[in-house]
Amino acid sequence: MAGALPRPKRKSTKSNTEVTPEQVLYTDKDRSGDTLDLEPASLCPNPFNKREMRGVAELAATIADVGLLQNIAHIRAEVWLQTYPETADKITAPNVILFGEHRWRAVQQLGWKTIPSVLHDDKVQDARLITLIENLRRAQLSPIEEAEHYKALREVGLSYEQIAEKLGEAAKGAISKGTVWKRVQLLSLDTEVQQALRDGTLNVSAAEKAQKLGADDQRAYLGLVREGMTPSAAHAQVLARQQQPEDDPADAVSNGNATEVTAGIPSPTPPTASVSNGNAEVASKQQTAVSSGNAAPNPPAQRKPKQAGGRAEDTARRAAASARDAACQHLLETIDPSDPDNHNLVISVLAAAVLTPQQQAAAAQQRAFTWLRETNRHGLDAADASAYYSAVQESDDAAIQRLAAFASALAAAELRTTARRQSWGTREIHHVRVLQQHAQYTPQTEWEKKELGLVTAGGDR
Repeated sequence: MAGALPRPKRKSTKSNTEVTPEQVLYTDKDRSGDTLDLEPASLCPNPFNKREMRGVAELAATIADVGLLQNIAHIRAEVWLQTYPETADKITAPNVILFGEHRWRAVQQLGWKTIPSVLHDDKVQDARLITLIENLRRAQLSPIEEAEHYKALREVGLSYEQIAEKLGEAAKGAISKGTVWKRVQLLSLDTEVQQALRDGTLNVSAAEKAQKLGADDQRAYLGLVREGMTPSAAHAQVLARQQQPEDDPADAVSNGNATEVTAGIPSPTPPTASVSNGNAEVASKQQTAVSSGNAAPNPPAQRKPKQAGGRAEDTARRAAASARDAACQHLLETIDPSDPDNHNLVISVLAAAVLTPQQQAAAAQQRAFTWLRETNRHGLDAADASAYYSAVQESDDAAIQRLAAFASALAAAELRTTARRQSWGTREIHHVRVLQQHAQYTPQTEWEKKELGLVTAGGDR
């Protein structure tokens, strides 16, 4: 009896066609669509595959139990390099995996001598797109992995809109060009923040808040979020730290090569100085008399002394206002005005606005409209604040009306608090207390703490 027949090298998935005698010399060449049994060592990873190799051991266990349910695919290296010569240093085998790298690694762990793979030289032009679509189908990519794929597609000439259109079906839902653009912008983040996105310890919306911060501030922001602070509160705190007054260089009185500073406060030395050999020397504290012909010396004009700490106080006010603005936005992002538990808060903020003269109604609506758009809670399309509030008034949606009114009242309170140049009164303090209680706001500057009565001249209460 004849022995078992050897397994054929390839199993064509295409229908047999008649071959003329002139073509017979070419029928032994592997064609796109053929399934070949390849040694794992004859394959190398796809340079465009940005997906992390997680779960290979688990996949190997599954394959050991149920077998390889779907073959991998490859492109011959010589064909690959004709299209992507820039990847030559990463092509280390005669064949390049088009998709199925996880399965390839898994069967190697199982000790397989060969792995069935479909030849797809005909797909080489679309290799980048096929790699991304295959990954989207098979795994939930991290935002950074998505961004890396999108950037690669941009580099080969696809627009954001084209990428979105090609990926919409593969991702089982519509993908907007805006989403693609936002993902790509994540690659400009600090590497530590990118890694947090990659490993899932930071979500996309939190990462996007860090994009306008410098690298050091991004890492500080990340640390606060990891400690449990909400992204909006962490962002506000970093901004407040940025604007903490240091020794103000404008407070230093410079006379040529000499600078006289006392405890960060300008020296009271008058500006008149004697100049010798091009070097400025600090004049005597006694004002030098200036003679005009035979006239008696004119008395020096008395300069109004600068109030100590005035410039530092302005800086502190600006820092506090920036942090409160972020806290207001956070409150609008999280509040549900329809929730009975928030009834007292809503009434409190609305009452404060109604009982205060509305001298900045238009400015308050503009600020509120900006916050609502930033938090994506505006609910109605409008070109500007005026059109938006007109649409809100005409709307039958009570929830939108409540939120818009609350936002406008909150903005009016913030504008009033920011504009007040004297010590805060009960209205301003009430506004900040609302942010402390409901928006996780923490006063950062000594000036603001003093206004709230949290510190005294002698230190903390």
